[in-house]
Amino acid sequence: MVPVLVLLTFAALVALDHFVLSKGYLEEKSGWPAKLETLPLPTARDRVPADVFLQPTYTWSRLGESGAVYVGVHPTLVGLIGIPCELELRQPGEQLVKGGTLARVGRGGRRLTVRSPIAGRVVRVNRRAADAMDWRAVERDGAPWLYRLQTERGAGEGREWLSGAAALEWARVRYHQLCAYLQDAVAASHLGAVMSDGGELPSGILGEMDEGVWAGLEQRFLAASGAIN
Repeated sequence: MVPVLVLLTFAALVALDHFVLSKGYLEEKSGWPAKLETLPLPTARDRVPADVFLQPTYTWSRLGESGAVYVGVHPTLVGLIGIPCELELRQPGEQLVKGGTLARVGRGGRRLTVRSPIAGRVVRVNRRAADAMDWRAVERDGAPWLYRLQTERGAGEGREWLSGAAALEWARVRYHQLCAYLQDAVAASHLGAVMSDGGELPSGILGEMDEGVWAGLEQRFLAASGAIN
């Protein structure tokens, strides 16, 4: 009787393990768009994890082993768009060029093109990053990068990348530039009144803007040739 119970228990554990793995596989393969959790914009502005690099196209990177680079989208950009935020991602095996399309993010049919900070081949797409795209998750467990890229030079071609105090300063300067840009765009609305009184950028503010504001923001802040200044 005991051997039979042992065999039944083993079979049950195998079945459970298969179910969990299968569920994870289906989640990994699930389609987009996906809803994201956003970090309050001032928090995204005032924090940069110690081992993270920032780039001028509102991306962040972390170096891996053997030329691997993990790349994600800056939480400020996601916070501006708000929830639901929709993602269009590249596929495993695709070759990215520096300055080419990394991902498209948006809401309600409007999109921003996020440019790749580095050339490389997409090894893995981390679709579970949709559950939380903020610095808390990055600091906690290394998530939520969007791609693992395989590169020949690693960060060697990223001379404009910033980390530490320089990255924090860049994030703050860019935040104030975004405030100025969006304040001009909404000057006649109630959001403009809030911002003119010294209020912070509200999460999801870009989701309330028209196509022209999205296009202007992409041209000014997300251009492939954008410099950190």
